[in-house]
Amino acid sequence: MQYYNYNKRSRFIYIYAYAAMLMWCFAACTKNYEKYNRNPLLATDEDVAKDNLLTGSLLLSMQKSVIPVSDYSYQRGQNLIGDVYAGYMGVTKDWDASRNTTTYVFKQDWIVEPFNDAFLKVLPAWNLIKKSGKTTSDGLALANIIKVACLHRTTDIYGPLPYLSFGSNTITANAYDAQERIYQSFFNDLDSSIAALTAYRLQDSSSTPMLAYDLVYGGNYLKWIKFANTLKLRLAMRIVYADPAKAKKYAEAAVANPYGVLTTPVEDDALLKSISSVDIANPLDIICNTYNDIRMGAFMEAVLQGYKDPRMAAWFIQSKARPTDAEAGYYGIRNGLLIDDANKYKSFSRLRVTSRTPMLWMPVAEAYFLRAEGALRGWNMNGTAKELYEAGIKASFQQNQAGGVGDYIADDKSIPAQYSDPLDDANTVSNSAYLKKPVTVAWNNGDDFELNLEKIITQKWIALYPNGQEAWTEFRRTGYPRIFPVVYNFSSTVSTTRQVRRIPFPNTEYKNNPKGVATGVALLGGGGDLGSTQLWWDKKNK
Repeated sequence: MQYYNYNKRSRFIYIYAYAAMLMWCFAACTKNYEKYNRNPLLATDEDVAKDNLLTGSLLLSMQKSVIPVSDYSYQRGQNLIGDVYAGYMGVTKDWDASRNTTTYVFKQDWIVEPFNDAFLKVLPAWNLIKKSGKTTSDGLALANIIKVACLHRTTDIYGPLPYLSFGSNTITANAYDAQERIYQSFFNDLDSSIAALTAYRLQDSSSTPMLAYDLVYGGNYLKWIKFANTLKLRLAMRIVYADPAKAKKYAEAAVANPYGVLTTPVEDDALLKSISSVDIANPLDIICNTYNDIRMGAFMEAVLQGYKDPRMAAWFIQSKARPTDAEAGYYGIRNGLLIDDANKYKSFSRLRVTSRTPMLWMPVAEAYFLRAEGALRGWNMNGTAKELYEAGIKASFQQNQAGGVGDYIADDKSIPAQYSDPLDDANTVSNSAYLKKPVTVAWNNGDDFELNLEKIITQKWIALYPNGQEAWTEFRRTGYPRIFPVVYNFSSTVSTTRQVRRIPFPNTEYKNNPKGVATGVALLGGGGDLGSTQLWWDKKNK
C-alpha cells in the first residue's frame, strides 16, 4: 500500500509536468497546436487517462490562474489595478516616478498580465480538456465553470476579447467579441455545467473523482453547483443596467435552482487552498511582507474605523505611523501619491496575511448581498432585502470570526470616518468631504432605493475584501461605495472623479494581432481604447 501511494504521487507529479509542458507548447506556438499536442517522450494517452490525471492536472493549473497565485502576475494584474482602485490597499513605492497605474498611467508590463493569465494559462488548459478524448462530462463541466470564473474578470478589465473562437484554428479566431456576446456565453456555459454536474450527482452523489485536483471544494460537486449558481447570480447582477430583463431572468433562475446558491458561511466560501500535493502560497504575503510594496488603503481605514468594524483586526495589523508615536493604530495610504521616500509609508498597517492564507474567490456573504439587491429591485430572491442584507453581514462576520454583529447591524449612527494622513503635515492628502450623504449600517425600509442600494454595496464591498478586482468592478457598476479619488492623476483622458473605467488592451495585441484588436476597439462603441471608456454593462452613470 505504501508503494502504491508513492507511485501514484510520483505519477501525479510526472503528469502535472506533462500537462504544464503541453500548455507551454500551446502558448508558445498556437498555430502548431496539433504538432505540440502530443510528445512521445512524455506520458502516453493511457497514462494520462488513469485517475483523471490529465484533466485533473489541467484543472489544477486553471484554478491557480483565476486569481493568480504567482506574486508577479498577481501584483501587476490585480494588486496594482483592482486592489488599489477598490480602495482596499495603497502602495508604498513610486515606480517610474509615480507614473504608473496608481496615478492612471498604464504601464504595459503591468496591464498585460490579466490578458496573459487568461489567454496563455487558463484558456489553453481548458482547450486541452475540451479536445481530449479522455475528458469526462464532470471534468469538462468543472473546466467550464473555472473558465468563466477567470474570463469574466478578464472581460471586466478590458471589455471585448478574442474569446469565443479560441482554439478553433479558424481565420476569424483572433477577432474580438462584444462583451454582450461574451456574457451570454458565460450564462450558457454555467447552465450546461450545472446540468452536467447535477446529472452526475443523481447517478452517484458520494463520488469525488476530482478530489486530488480540487483546490477549492475538495471534489464536492454539490458545492461547485452552488458556486456556479452564485457566479451566475453575480454575472446577472452585473448586467442589470445594460439588460434588466435578462438580469432578472438569470438571477431568479440561479436562486430557484434545486441546489441554490452559496448559503453556509465558512463551509461554502469559495477559497483557493493548498492540498497535500500542491503547495499554494498567497502572493499578498510576499507583496506586503517581503517586498513591502503594499499597505492598508486610506479608504479602507476610513470605512472600517468609522463603522467601528470588528473585522478590521482580522484583516490588518496595528502600527505606529511614526516610531516616536506613543500608541499604535490603523493607518492607510491614499492612492495616487508622489512618494519620494521609499520608506515613508512602510510603517503603516500591514495586511494580516501569511503564505498559508487561502485566496478568496467568493464569500457566502456576497451571495446574500446579491440577493438583497435583487429583492430591492422586486425580484424573487427568497427573502426580503432587509433579511438578506443582514444575513450577508452576519455571514461575513462568521467567515472572519468577528464578534459584535448584533450591535453592528443595529448601528444607525456611525458613518465612514474622514481621513487625514498623519505624515502629511501640510494636510494636502486628507479628504474631509468625500461623502455627500454618508450611509449608516442599520437598514431602514423607509429609505429610498439609492440609499438602500448604497448600503448593500458598501457592506458587500467590505465583505469582498481582499478581492479588489470584484470590488472595483462593483464600484464601476453602481458608483458605490464612494471611493477616494487619487491625489495625482497623470492621465489626459481619465477623470479623477469618475476614476478608471477599464484597462486598455496590451501592446502585445497591437503587435501580434493588429487586425483582431482593431475589431475590439471598434466594439468599444466609439470611446476608444482608453481607461475612460465605459464597458457594455457600465450604463448607470453613462
